[in-house]
Amino acid sequence: MLRSYMCLTRGLLVRFYGSLDFSLRSLLHFRSQSALGYPFDKVLVEEPWRTYETLVRLVGRHNAEVLLGMLHRWLNENGCSMDPETLRKYLTTREMWG
Repeated sequence: MLRSYMCLTRGLLVRFYGSLDFSLRSLLHFRSQSALGYPFDKVLVEEPWRTYETLVRLVGRHNAEVLLGMLHRWLNENGCSMDPETLRKYLTTREMWG
C-alpha cells in the first residue's frame, strides 16, 4: 500500500495529546483507565489505528468528531497536511501504519 501521508506518526499523535488542555487530557486519561484499564496515550503509541473507536467509546461520537477536527487543524498547523478522510483512515485502519 502506498502511504502518501507519512508525516503522521505516533509521536505527532502524542504531541497533539500533550497540547490539549489539562482538563481534557485528564478526562481522556481517567475514562480510559476506567474503561480499558490503561491510559489513553497507550492507544496512541501502541495501536494508533484504534484512536477513533477509542474516542467514541470514551466520549461519544459527537465529541470524538470534535477531537478529530481539533487534531486535523493541529496537524495542518504543525506541518502534516492531510484531508479529514485520510486522517480518519489512519485512526481506524491498521494497515495504514505499515
